[in-house]
Amino acid sequence: MDIEATRLIIEALKEEQIDLYVTLPEEPTVSLTQAIQADPYFTCITVASEDGGVSLCAGAAIGGRRCVFVTGVAGLLKGGLALLHMGPQYGIPLFILASYRGDFGDRSGISGSKLQVFRQVGEPFLDALRVPYQVVSERSKLKRIIRDAHFACRSADTAAVLLLTGEVLW
Repeated sequence: MDIEATRLIIEALKEEQIDLYVTLPEEPTVSLTQAIQADPYFTCITVASEDGGVSLCAGAAIGGRRCVFVTGVAGLLKGGLALLHMGPQYGIPLFILASYRGDFGDRSGISGSKLQVFRQVGEPFLDALRVPYQVVSERSKLKRIIRDAHFACRSADTAAVLLLTGEVLW
């Protein structure tokens, strides 16, 4: 993730008054996490598992805190059961930014056949969980989509996932 995408995400999070940033660090979003850690506006918590991140954000949301969980598409797959329980089943607003590994343009060191699994499974998995999501690939639309998705998540009391790819991530 480049400096411009990082700046746009941070601005949008602040505009939405999201001050709790929960993450299971992964390579594509490391620059975002480092910038968040350096910004005194945010409380940044690193979790040991994806379901722990979902659960921590769910508890914070129940307590009225605005938070975001930042992970990868593999983390969404692993944390799916917790995501299902906290979001669609119990109506807890969970806002998630996920790097979309396996999407076109992914130049990570992971082999193509393994990356393709994320693309083949990620979106159908979110559909099966009934979790609204949007693929975000253009920097020019990033702030607006973050604001809209966070609003939808809070107003509908459900999860909302933004899958970051394209010029936003690579």
